[in-house]
Amino acid sequence: MQLKHIKLSGFKSFVDPTKIAFPTNLVGIVGPNGCGKSNVIDAVRWVLGELSAKNLRGESMVDVIFNGSENRKASGQCSIELLFDNSTGNIGGEYASYSEISIKRLMTRDAQSTYFINNTKCRRKDVQDIFLGTGLGPNSYAIIEQGMVSKLVSAKPEELRTHIEEAAGVSKYRERRRETESRIKKTKENLSRVKDIKDEIERLIRRLENQANAAEKYNKLKEEENQIQIDISILYSLEAKNNRDKLQKNLDGLNRDLKIKQAESDSKQAQIDEFKTQNESVVNAYENAQKNFYSIGSEIAKHESDLQNINRSESSNLEALERAKKSYQDALEKESTFKDLSPKERELKLNIAIVKAFDALEQKNIISGNIDPLKEKINLKQSELDSKQNIVNQIKIDQEKINNEIKDLQQKKYSVEAESARLEGALANIKKTEENAKSAFKEAENNYNEALEKESRNEHLSPKEKAIHLLDSIKDLLTAFGSNANSITKKVGELKELLMDILKVASDQSKNYTTDFLNRKNQAHDLMIKIAEDNEKLTLSLGELLQEKEKIKNELDSKLEIQADVDEKMRDLDGNRSFVSNELRNLEKEVNNLQLDLRTYEVNLENASLILDKAEIKISELNPSEYEGMDLDGLEKSLDEIQKNIADLGSINLASPDEYLQRQNELMALIKEAESKKAKIQDVMTDLVERSSKAESDLTLIRQKQSKFNNSMRDLENEKSVAELDLKSINEKITNLRLDLKTHEINLENANSKIKEAGINIETIDYNQYEGIDINTLQNELNDIQAKIISLGAINLAAPEEIAAESKRKEDLDVQYDDLTDALEKLTGAIKTIDAETKTRFQDSFDSINNRMKEVFSKLFGGGFAELALTEDDALNAGVVIMARPPGKKNSSISQLSGGEKALTALALVFAIFELNPAPFCILDEVDAPLDDLNTMRFINMVEEMSKTVQFIFITHNKVSMEKSDHLMGVTMQEAGVSRMVSVDVNQALEFAEV
Repeated sequence: MQLKHIKLSGFKSFVDPTKIAFPTNLVGIVGPNGCGKSNVIDAVRWVLGELSAKNLRGESMVDVIFNGSENRKASGQCSIELLFDNSTGNIGGEYASYSEISIKRLMTRDAQSTYFINNTKCRRKDVQDIFLGTGLGPNSYAIIEQGMVSKLVSAKPEELRTHIEEAAGVSKYRERRRETESRIKKTKENLSRVKDIKDEIERLIRRLENQANAAEKYNKLKEEENQIQIDISILYSLEAKNNRDKLQKNLDGLNRDLKIKQAESDSKQAQIDEFKTQNESVVNAYENAQKNFYSIGSEIAKHESDLQNINRSESSNLEALERAKKSYQDALEKESTFKDLSPKERELKLNIAIVKAFDALEQKNIISGNIDPLKEKINLKQSELDSKQNIVNQIKIDQEKINNEIKDLQQKKYSVEAESARLEGALANIKKTEENAKSAFKEAENNYNEALEKESRNEHLSPKEKAIHLLDSIKDLLTAFGSNANSITKKVGELKELLMDILKVASDQSKNYTTDFLNRKNQAHDLMIKIAEDNEKLTLSLGELLQEKEKIKNELDSKLEIQADVDEKMRDLDGNRSFVSNELRNLEKEVNNLQLDLRTYEVNLENASLILDKAEIKISELNPSEYEGMDLDGLEKSLDEIQKNIADLGSINLASPDEYLQRQNELMALIKEAESKKAKIQDVMTDLVERSSKAESDLTLIRQKQSKFNNSMRDLENEKSVAELDLKSINEKITNLRLDLKTHEINLENANSKIKEAGINIETIDYNQYEGIDINTLQNELNDIQAKIISLGAINLAAPEEIAAESKRKEDLDVQYDDLTDALEKLTGAIKTIDAETKTRFQDSFDSINNRMKEVFSKLFGGGFAELALTEDDALNAGVVIMARPPGKKNSSISQLSGGEKALTALALVFAIFELNPAPFCILDEVDAPLDDLNTMRFINMVEEMSKTVQFIFITHNKVSMEKSDHLMGVTMQEAGVSRMVSVDVNQALEFAEV
């Protein structure tokens, strides 16, 4: 089998699709450092299923995808394909018939890989299975990279063994053994699971057998129950049938009574209907008579009202006539008086005006002299007002400041009072605690002394009795210490429990008991000592409380002094505030008074100016000497009296004699007309009174007739009510009977249904054979059977069928269990066979490789000695170590070899392995780098010799290696970050190597 070519696309620096052909068995790859030569080896590793990014010189698997360069963007995926020539049939199995086999792997940026064999999608495991035992497996020795040579010779024995196993073809046995072990593990798990299920089914079958027995008992009891229920149903049916017939007979009798009573009720109803018809005519006549009576009464009332109105109108007209006469006489008298008063009024008005004019002139002179002083006073008051207002504003500012100070002091006072209250509470608590402590201490002292006295008195008691008394005394004493003695109380309880255990010991153990008792007594004394110590601790606590009390008291006194200072300052501020408030109110009152005075002076000044102007006008028109000595008040009084008389006279509207006579005639005509209407109304009233009497008489007769009808109607209705009550009673009885009848019919139907459900034909039942059977006896038997059924509990009626099904399952599981047991034995045998085969193949391969390695080592070194050795006798698990001694050296350890010696030793091992089990190809990555020219020549000659059977692909910078290659190809990176393949000759290869 030979590698024909590699196709790369998007893999590391090989971004473009690239095909690398390998036409011969000795192909060299050259190129400058960093151009991507080693990426070819990484590609081979990757396509064969490598999962370690570290082994591919990356941090993650996606690092194998081209990540972009200055001129190219990153690729989205990468793919590698290897094409093998399988014409020799080295790859067997299902692919043995294929002359060519392609292996391909594709991966995207999401790290998802897809594998293909001959373009058919497959698993990674399928790819690895093809190359198991060929040297290209997971532990491949066919790919040797830089640094791997030294690692090979210095590898751990277990790691070196894997390469020998790969060469021996044991790796596939290892894989088979691993798979077999996995199958054994799964088989054991399945076997355990089947056994668990099998055991569970066996338990289930036993449980089902018990359930089946219970189901059998249940079925028998149910048969008895069903038979008794049938008998009870037949008895119920017979009873219901008899009751039904009896009730039907009673119902028929009640229906006959109902018809008779219904006929009586209908007869009474017919009579009532006839009376109602007759009564309707009486009621209509009564309503008509009543309507006529009320109509006449309404007319009488109307005419009486008209008559009263006429009388009132006549009286009013007579009074108006008298008033007209009197008014006419009074008007004549006042007319003459009015004519005399008018000239006097005009004369008095003139004189008054003249006197007022002279008074105004005099007042002008007085006011003119007062105007200037008044203005000065106004200005003075205004200034005073402004000054007072400024004072008021300043006082308000001071008052606000004082109020703020008072608020601050009040807040401080509240804080001090709260702190004082807290301290007083704390002091009270301390006092209370002090009193309680003293009381507890005193009580503890008394109890302690009393306990000592009791102990001295109990000296004569037996040790057991003395111990009990002692414990009780200690318990009483501990009560005084409250919560502080909980731990001691617990110990006393434990001591008492121990003592009770002692008291239960038999008398033959009294000696041991005495010793135990003495020990417990000593424990009790120890507890007494502990109590005394606690007493001392309480005393110390009391002293600390007293010190705390004194401290809080001093702090409280200090707070009270601060509170007193605050109260005094607040009282001073309150007094100052009251004084300021009073002064402010007085100033505001004075300001208001000044403002009123100012307004008054201004009004007086204005009025005085007006009067002065008018007086000047009047004075210029009059002669003052003519009016001197006139009394203005007297003139005005006379004028008022005259004006009043004129006003009284002015209200009189004096009519002419003709008007008066006309009004008198109109009133007389109205009076006569009223007398005429009165006469007519009285005639009508007489007729209406007669008609009213007749209507009232008719109404009385109709009332009597209606009363008679009503009495007869009531009698008939009472008789009908009695008949209806009888009907109702009969109907109720019928309803009840029908309900009872329906109940018995339902009972009969239910009983018959149960009988039919039991498969019995009702018509074939002989009811006579059930005569004399007590239904209660049957019911008691039924209850007993049902109680037995209940006592059986939950019944699984399907238990027999389930037993059959579970038994079938058990049989199947038994078969499975046997099959799994056989399979486990076979797998265990297979493991033994694999181990034996592995051991044989490994030992044979180990011996062959060891012998061949000695020869190859001698060729490569020109002498010397090397061999492989097992770390233990067990060839199946032993590790492998290399021992090498180059010519002329006596090395005790492989680690003491030089780099070149280690490389040649490793190559000797690899070549020895290849001769035993040649891999399809061998890739060497600069393994000749640490070798000198002589060793390089030996190495390349060995490669050339082995290339007859093995395909070698080597990467080198060595001229000797290049010259020995059958085919050279170069890797270049003309574009930064992008590798390309070129064909080269040896000279070009040397140029590449020198770059």
